[in-house]
Amino acid sequence: MPDTSGTATAQATGDGEARVEALVRAERVRALFDRNAIAQATVFLNSAIVVVVLWGHASSARLVVWAGALWLVAAARLALGARFRRSAQAPGAPDASDVSERWSRWFTVGAAVNGVIWGSAPLLLVAADGVPLAYLIFLAFVLGGMAAGGALSNASRQSAFLAFTIPALLPMVVMLVAGGDRLRIAMGVLVATFGIAVSAISRSGGRALEEAVRLRFANAELAGGLAALNAELEGRVAERTAQLEAVGARKRDAERQLASSARLAMLGTLAAGVAHEINNPLTYLKSNLSFVREELVRLGATPAALDEALADAADGVERVRGIVRHLMALSQIEPTRDLQPVELHAVLDQCVEMARRDIQARARLRREYGEIPPVWGDRTQLVQVFLNLLVNAAQAVPDGTPDRHEIRVATRLDPDSAKVVVEVSDTGAGIPPANLDRIWEPFFTTKPVEQGIGLGLSICRSLVGAIGGTIAVRSREGAGSTFTVCLKEAPGGSVAALKGRPAPNG
Repeated sequence: MPDTSGTATAQATGDGEARVEALVRAERVRALFDRNAIAQATVFLNSAIVVVVLWGHASSARLVVWAGALWLVAAARLALGARFRRSAQAPGAPDASDVSERWSRWFTVGAAVNGVIWGSAPLLLVAADGVPLAYLIFLAFVLGGMAAGGALSNASRQSAFLAFTIPALLPMVVMLVAGGDRLRIAMGVLVATFGIAVSAISRSGGRALEEAVRLRFANAELAGGLAALNAELEGRVAERTAQLEAVGARKRDAERQLASSARLAMLGTLAAGVAHEINNPLTYLKSNLSFVREELVRLGATPAALDEALADAADGVERVRGIVRHLMALSQIEPTRDLQPVELHAVLDQCVEMARRDIQARARLRREYGEIPPVWGDRTQLVQVFLNLLVNAAQAVPDGTPDRHEIRVATRLDPDSAKVVVEVSDTGAGIPPANLDRIWEPFFTTKPVEQGIGLGLSICRSLVGAIGGTIAVRSREGAGSTFTVCLKEAPGGSVAALKGRPAPNG
């Protein structure tokens, strides 16, 4: 991919130089009109002095016409300056250069007309009536002063200065040199030399002014560019800082996950050891219970109550062994058993019976069983999932008011996804919105230490995900929560397998 940064930089530099030049041209024109009022005041004053000095020595009518023409031009130029101040647009406008050039031309035209009228004074007032040489020298002095003033007031526009000075001084130079005597010739040479000198001074001053203005605007342009560059750099720094903060946050999350994984690994190792140690005594206990029942049957003295107690004890031992097998499966010491079809209602009823004591003290239990097929999974794992959800639901409800709260267990078949849906709902405290995503994190809990260490929901999600299911929650703080578990239908399963089975409540 070609690098266009150099081209863009060059273009930006060219645009900056063009803006500076446009500003310089506009400033030169503004300088002309800034000095215009003083220049025209000088015209009124000097022309009045000429009229007073020559009155009685030159034609009064010509004096009045000459002075009137000067005053009329001066008034027009003052009006032009006032109009410029009212309508001059900002130098940075799109057509500012064209507007500045137009005003400059009007100013130059006015200077040229003014110079022609001043230059006509020797021919119109002195030569025609044979005024003495002293008055001619006086008039030459006035014209030289006007030229010197023009060198200052018109310095920013050399063409305007020349448009005034040449027609103002040239007739006087010609008249003096053509006089024939040495004094007049010398005076003509002096006036010409003076005109050349003030022209050089005006040109030098104009250049100095132009360079000063250009330097000022170039510095301003540079300062603006530096400010823009600084703002861009600050934006980049802020962007990189945000990126570093995001990286740091991801690193901290990774560290927390690593710490959680380490704690889970440690807990798994501990669970494996405990499971192994419990499994051996359970084997002896089961064997001994079986031996006692066989001996009682052989002796023929087996009271019904005793036989039922022994059967319950054997069933409890089997449940404990199932839990031990699950602990060993979690710690990856004993592989998980093959998945198989599971009658979900039987699992839910078993979980309800195991959690009945916790539920009865806090809420009414309502079961809404729909017509569902067997699901694909591991019965022991499913018991752990739904038992944990039921216990959590019971703990979310305040103790002592069972008539005011309800825990609902509902099943249905979702026709769209063809999955079995189980909902475990409560009317308890609900989950704050800030914690909805965190409840699945290992070791995150808002319960007291004696009620859990924050592993239940994390393990539930892992167990459900391992058999191809999903688990989700919706909750409203102060109005309860609903956990929804979606499970895959067992291959070859049918709704008829569980159809017609009543859903006991209470």
